[in-house]
Amino acid sequence: IELFSNPLFQTLGMFVGMLCSLGMHTAVKIFKIPFPGYDHSIPSEPLPAWMYFLLAIPSLFDLVATALCMFGLRLVNVSIYQMLRGGSIIFVALLKQFFLKHPLTKFMWVGVLWNVVSIILVGYTAMVSVSSSSGDSGNEADAEASNNALLGVTYILCGALVQSLQYAFEEKVMNMDIAAPPLFLIGMEGFWGVLTCVFVLYPAAYYMSGNDHGSIENPFNTYEMMKNSADIRNMYLFYFISVFMYNVLACLVTY
Repeated sequence: IELFSNPLFQTLGMFVGMLCSLGMHTAVKIFKIPFPGYDHSIPSEPLPAWMYFLLAIPSLFDLVATALCMFGLRLVNVSIYQMLRGGSIIFVALLKQFFLKHPLTKFMWVGVLWNVVSIILVGYTAMVSVSSSSGDSGNEADAEASNNALLGVTYILCGALVQSLQYAFEEKVMNMDIAAPPLFLIGMEGFWGVLTCVFVLYPAAYYMSGNDHGSIENPFNTYEMMKNSADIRNMYLFYFISVFMYNVLACLVTY
């Protein structure tokens, strides 16, 4: 019996969920379904070839951000993880102000300031909680637990920073003269993400030495665990559906 702790597989599952948006995009176009970002009253022109490759950039941002957060999640509680993900609000605000040239109002900066305060408190709580649960304070186990929590917090905040770059890039792409429709944007990010995971990251993780049966992450062992556990399969299906809905709605909010 082993713990199912496979951040790369979870990242791949996210991209597979996003990839399904291409099917939804096709259905909206063919059947002229009312949907934000699609104007069926004018003839649609095919997107230029460079747009397909341009969307590899936000996909790579999403890939790096998700992988960092998944590794961070292994070192902190899920409640801490989810609150730290809110750090992307701070980074997005800075990008909106200085990169996208959309000035924020004073009350928005007050909100960003409170986010900074909350991130500091949550990060501190993560280290204190693991220290208190590891036994007597001051011993080696206590210090190691605190260091692991700090590493987990750092991973997640770095992931939030990279995720904010993705959000800013998506907004830029959807506001171009030749704009990418929201569902197409999400689907192409999923497409490039799946290709990168399957043909680059998984081979690297398999051949590099680690704790997963000799690899950093062993896809064959992941398959065996999936095959032998209905709980994992059901949770993964739920994860897949929620990731699909989350990304579609998040992209629509940005649009």
